Amino acid sequence: MSKLSVSIVTFNSSDVISNLLDSLAKCNVDKVYVVDNSSTDDTIEIIEKKYPWVILIKSQKNLGYGAGHNLAIKQIDSTIHIIINPDIIVEKEQVSKIRNFMDENLNVSLMCPKVLNIDGSEQFLPKLNPKIKYLFGGFFGVKKLRNEYTMKNVSIKNPINIDFCTGCFMICRTEYLKKCGGFDDRYFLYFEDADLSRELKKYGDVIYNPNITVTHVWKRENGHTIKGIIRFLSSYRKYRKKWKK
Repeated sequence: MSKLSVSIVTFNSSDVISNLLDSLAKCNVDKVYVVDNSSTDDTIEIIEKKYPWVILIKSQKNLGYGAGHNLAIKQIDSTIHIIINPDIIVEKEQVSKIRNFMDENLNVSLMCPKVLNIDGSEQFLPKLNPKIKYLFGGFFGVKKLRNEYTMKNVSIKNPINIDFCTGCFMICRTEYLKKCGGFDDRYFLYFEDADLSRELKKYGDVIYNPNITVTHVWKRENGHTIKGIIRFLSSYRKYRKKWKK
């Protein structure tokens, strides 16, 4: 049976981290790493007090999402590694499905599940490579472009090849994750998942699997703040320069 590891990056995540770690405690996971990006709330205290089985890595500064995960990725020795947002809840049977699918489909380098809201409705997240028309269409509320970007109008009942796996829950084959060096830590936030998806596509299929589900509470930075917009555009500039499109 494949060895399975998980990494989570926290930053002032005290309101959600217990829900995730409580759910992972019921799952058959070999190692769970939490990288804390210098939280100023009681995230670290919660983890140290309630979850002694977690491998806690404390960063002295906020490294960003990808660079934070890379601290854990350097240490992992698993077959499958799952990158998870702290505002996710995952059920035991879904982890079993993940392990079985990855064991049976060795051609897959990266996979993402169907992501649900708390009420059970689907969060339609990007599945195509980022393009300027999708980004600005989404920002200005052009539903047709957003639906195209997320493949919302495509009926997907079985696993399919896609371009882009969402960073909130990425299931990686560790061998290939190591080969590409983990995340490109030049991205502080935004597009690091699209970038990693393209890197891992060099080694195998990138798959969306609607038969595996997780719940996402959707705790994230507001991209419509000035800080968020600047960060978003800066990351897209790096992505576009790197991939020449």
